[in-house]
Amino acid sequence: RRLWGYTGRYRGLRNGLLVIVAIRAVQLTLVPWMAAHILGRLVEIRAEDGPTADELWASTVAWTLGLVALMASTQLVFAIRVRMSQYLGEAIIHDMRNDIFTHLQRMSMAFYDRTKLGSIISRMTSDVEYIRFGVQDVVFVTAVQAGQMLTAAIIMLWYDPALFLVVLALAPFLGWLLQFFRVRIGAAYREVQESMSRVTSNIAESVNGIRVTQGFVRQKVNAD
Repeated sequence: RRLWGYTGRYRGLRNGLLVIVAIRAVQLTLVPWMAAHILGRLVEIRAEDGPTADELWASTVAWTLGLVALMASTQLVFAIRVRMSQYLGEAIIHDMRNDIFTHLQRMSMAFYDRTKLGSIISRMTSDVEYIRFGVQDVVFVTAVQAGQMLTAAIIMLWYDPALFLVVLALAPFLGWLLQFFRVRIGAAYREVQESMSRVTSNIAESVNGIRVTQGFVRQKVNAD
């Protein structure tokens, strides 16, 4: 919710990106469907009691051209989606870093006494970079995949309701499996970020205090 709040100033770009995401989700589902339809038409050509070969070939060529056009438009929409998400991610990160820096100016001296310099730097750099990655890739890729699942479910329900119910019955198990790994991967990522924060803190304090280190001849101790 907090991250969504940062998109308010760029609602035109955000809303346009959501439209692009919806279009791409439908496109990605239609590509395999059209390919399957074309292959099915080719199978009908081999059947003796089906339509004439000329009729089927003409229809197959038309469908193939449509598939090529769809695939081309899919790549175009993908390029637009990436470009728009990059713009939005950069804008959000710009505002977030400004807010963090402004907030740091208001913090008390007690905060700076108990908080390591490297930890603060890590928040401004590597932690915010993960937010950038989340905005530019994870959020909208997940949205495309969710739309793709919904579109595929509608097509499957239309084609074969029984098969749709079988797949739907597997959804709780798949959801539990995703949650199982999500919790563990999330904990691992937090541990990685804390580790990076400690590394950054150590480097920042060592460089910032190099005069004291050399004055007390502690170079080897710090290096170890």
